[in-house]
Amino acid sequence: MQGRAMPLQTVMGNGSTQLVIPVYQRNYSWKIENCNQLLVDLVKLKDSNRISHFFGSVVTAPAGYGMDRIIIDGQQRLTTTSLLMLAAIKAVKDGKMTIEKEWMIEQVHDNMLWSKYGSHPTCKTKLIPIEQDRLAYERLFTYDEDQFIKGSKITNNLEHFYEKLTSWPLPFTFEELWDVVNRLQVICIDLDGNDDPQLIFESLNSTGLALEEADKIRNYLLMSLSAAEQEDCYKKYWEKIQIATNDSPTMFLRDYITISDNLLRPVKLNNLYFHWKKYMAEENRDRTAELASMLDYVRFFKMINTAEISLPHDGKWTKSIRLSKKMAQLRNLDTDVINVFLISFLKYAVENKFAEEEIWRVLDLVECYFARRIICRLSSNSLTQTFCVLHRDVLRSISEYEKAGQPLDVPYHDILAYHILRREGNYLIPNDQSFAEGIKTRNVYQMTKAAQHFFFERLENFNHTEFLDVKKQMQNGDATIEHIMPQTLTPEWRRELGENAEAIHEQYLHTFANLTLTGVNSELSNNPFEDKKNGKMVDGQFVNGYKGSIYRLTQELVGYDTWGLNDLEDRAKKIKDKLFALYPYPTTEFHPLPKTIEEFSLEDEDFNPTSRWLIGYRLFGEEHQETIWTDMFVDTVKELYTRYPDAIMDLAKKGIWVHETDDYDPKKYEKIAEGCYLWKNSSNRNKLTGLRFLFDELDLAYEELVLLIEPKVTNSEIQSDGSVDEE
Repeated sequence: MQGRAMPLQTVMGNGSTQLVIPVYQRNYSWKIENCNQLLVDLVKLKDSNRISHFFGSVVTAPAGYGMDRIIIDGQQRLTTTSLLMLAAIKAVKDGKMTIEKEWMIEQVHDNMLWSKYGSHPTCKTKLIPIEQDRLAYERLFTYDEDQFIKGSKITNNLEHFYEKLTSWPLPFTFEELWDVVNRLQVICIDLDGNDDPQLIFESLNSTGLALEEADKIRNYLLMSLSAAEQEDCYKKYWEKIQIATNDSPTMFLRDYITISDNLLRPVKLNNLYFHWKKYMAEENRDRTAELASMLDYVRFFKMINTAEISLPHDGKWTKSIRLSKKMAQLRNLDTDVINVFLISFLKYAVENKFAEEEIWRVLDLVECYFARRIICRLSSNSLTQTFCVLHRDVLRSISEYEKAGQPLDVPYHDILAYHILRREGNYLIPNDQSFAEGIKTRNVYQMTKAAQHFFFERLENFNHTEFLDVKKQMQNGDATIEHIMPQTLTPEWRRELGENAEAIHEQYLHTFANLTLTGVNSELSNNPFEDKKNGKMVDGQFVNGYKGSIYRLTQELVGYDTWGLNDLEDRAKKIKDKLFALYPYPTTEFHPLPKTIEEFSLEDEDFNPTSRWLIGYRLFGEEHQETIWTDMFVDTVKELYTRYPDAIMDLAKKGIWVHETDDYDPKKYEKIAEGCYLWKNSSNRNKLTGLRFLFDELDLAYEELVLLIEPKVTNSEIQSDGSVDEE
């Protein structure tokens, strides 16, 4: 590897050299503000006595043939200065830029922009961008705006430079511009066959600011391949992945690695690239095979994000209107928590030729799980790790029957319902009593906008074949939520509600019972109910009331003559009946095979270790035979320290469960490491609480720790390890 300072123009080489931007690089991406800053720097350089201006670094490597070089780093700067000089040549040709030595146009063209003797079979430009940019770049050499590819950032930036170079007062003559461009200096690093381009690339982008995680992963997957393999894999796999993800593959890559690496919680985005490297290296995975697998999965990611579900029939993929509608309803929730499950399930369903009805029932069950939790004020984000394992839970149950040689005559959705129903604590699905109470009392104004859009769309289109896109109308401001009983009580409304007006107003104001949809910001918002229902003249113009509404949810109010407590309770019941019809409490016919050993993870927050024998545990997939609760607790924390020493020592400084103290009682504390001691003198239930705290702090999935339990019934609260379980 050789690195030295040199003029940018020297990097461009001679008439035989071409600079190839490899397919694994991202598209040209400089923004207008970046272009403006370059012009400002060049104007300052022109007006100064400085002989050079530092313009960053450029890293090249042999292209494998001739004198050509591939650009590892610096494509943005090289492309932008090329666009600047192309714009200047066009400005001269159009008579809008001053030039005294016209022969300089040919010099710039031949030395900086063109490789007359370049080895590329079809392209003779000095710089050869990646394919998405290449055609737009080549068209610029016609200097004919009618042939330019509009909308390309390549074209946009050239046109911006052209405008700046031809606007009064003119910042440069052509000669002046060429002079300052020649004064741009770069640190050029030329790699040879012994250098690792990937390591150089990582060091140049170590801050994580220059590239998206997806850019780094793409480079990692393609960079080590030969030029021919890069081109082939890019065309066959990555380009299709890019298109399927609407040029934003990062979230797909996170979901894919979560599925493929059997993770119990998605990787943090800022650690995604390094986790990918670790994943690929662990089993020396083949990069081409991995790209092929990614392409297989991305089909289902696209189905989810576009809400267009297709199923194979007779060798062709056909869109399912019913499943697409159901997926659109799920997308209205505006959450990606369920993506890992949905991708895994849809792929499995297609491979196992599930009927459309079975797929619909699974999607409907997921929607029910979310809807009931939102109504009952339970966080959706807490389900992240649940949806990472739900599909695996179902497959494990199926596998257990297969291994036992037992017939399993229930469908997938039935087994899924069992695994949803068995969850407790933060992960439960609310029962009918909680759901009914939530419908009656839920403050809808405290819901997220996405949840409001979701529920009003479902209520508006309940049992109707003619679909109204309420979400779109609410997003566009064409529909808003309307309070029937207004937010501020007028004397008329106090009389309408009766002697308990204040209490009724406080109880029902923001609930479903008192809310509907309106197509405008109603001029009747504080008017009496009769006026809001029938409409009235306002400033000489008739304003429609509920009778004239396009929304069925609002038209239903016409059947009420008054709006008091009885009316609110009646409407609350009607909405409850609709939501119960939409989201009945799941039932299941599935029964797991009896086990001699029960398994509980930290996710099972209602698990009570009182009078239960511990016979072992599974931590990070590794089995441990341990019957003493305290030993399990200590050994688990020691393993956490082994994996995350810095994080555990940081927690010790805070003094929560782990402490720095050297003055410790061995009956109460256990030494984890020098200067780190674990408080162990607590009940077994509290030990589990402590482990949940540590797992949360380390961002670990609760299901990474699984307790293997068998029942133990005693008349004593004394545990096997001698500690007292304090309930």
